[in-house]
Amino acid sequence: MRDCPVETLQTAANRAVAASEKLGRLGPGWAGHGGFGLRRRAAAEWLESGIPLNRPEGNWVAWTFRGGTAIVKDTRQCAGEIDAFMRALAGPFDPLNDLIEIELQREKERPHGRGIISVGATVISGGRASHYTLGRLDRVATTWLARTYGSDMPIAAELVRLASDGKRYAIELACFMPSREERSQYKL
Repeated sequence: MRDCPVETLQTAANRAVAASEKLGRLGPGWAGHGGFGLRRRAAAEWLESGIPLNRPEGNWVAWTFRGGTAIVKDTRQCAGEIDAFMRALAGPFDPLNDLIEIELQREKERPHGRGIISVGATVISGGRASHYTLGRLDRVATTWLARTYGSDMPIAAELVRLASDGKRYAIELACFMPSREERSQYKL
């Protein structure tokens, strides 16, 4: 069971609302009519999934990059698993016994130096664990992390937005690393 002070819950809720409002303004589609004759889908077509508390345990701080947020890309390849994840989140959730954990996994370096951070989720509910592959962190966030910190820096994430229009997905994470004191203590 996680002990979360009210301030932590309020901070997480405020951050999730701010992230949702920001993405709602930007939207994952085209804004207005572009030079290609495409127009943005109506906001009502996007269905937001309710997200239970899923902040990782420990003394984590937000990345200094982009306010600590990152977008999950390559979601189309994981559509079946993301749909199953959304269904799992829609079911009953008991915060005292159930758990959602977002997992960031560094993949081996590519020949051109472009590392990838895969994003997955594990849901433990009713004594059963299920794992879902959600995609990968966007390249700008991954590049910032690689340039700013070494590959031994522990990283964690919290799901702050999960939405779908039936064909596309909008997934945003709050990304974390150990506090400055812990980074100094362990020479990270």
